[in-house]
Amino acid sequence: MSLMKAILQIYFFFELFVVGTQTVSAATLTTGEIAALIRPIEHHAMEYGEGKIKAYVFIDPKCPYSRSFISMIHDNQKMLGMYHYYIFFYELKRFNTHKTIGTIYSVPSPLNAMFEIMVAGKNIKPPAALSPQVEEKIGDIENVAQQLNVTKRPYLIIAKEWN
Repeated sequence: MSLMKAILQIYFFFELFVVGTQTVSAATLTTGEIAALIRPIEHHAMEYGEGKIKAYVFIDPKCPYSRSFISMIHDNQKMLGMYHYYIFFYELKRFNTHKTIGTIYSVPSPLNAMFEIMVAGKNIKPPAALSPQVEEKIGDIENVAQQLNVTKRPYLIIAKEWN
């Protein structure tokens, strides 16, 4: 493992376990309230990993920190064995990624498209227009993210005891 990957893993674990537990406006939302917000959009998530611990991740495809996080879990069998990731795209407005997000959600395999864009650095040709179903999915995720006060990417919520 390269030094950069090791540093990123330490950073993300710090964010996840030290900062992440307080970020979700968790001071004002109970675990039950957070679960009640997230569960209805689980079907919109791109699922990745075989672990028993659910990890809900809000990312932006152009955010360099989101890209680093996705690259890290893509290459890490230990994390894939520990966590079951539910990955949601939530746009950081400064990156203007609404169409990119819609393009990823429009293809037959959004997870593979996400890896092509975020890990391999490829571009995918966007459709002429996004379908109403894709726009609805993006809106549903945005609505929940706003209620959770998601302000940075990647934004992680670990659900160890929700089952």
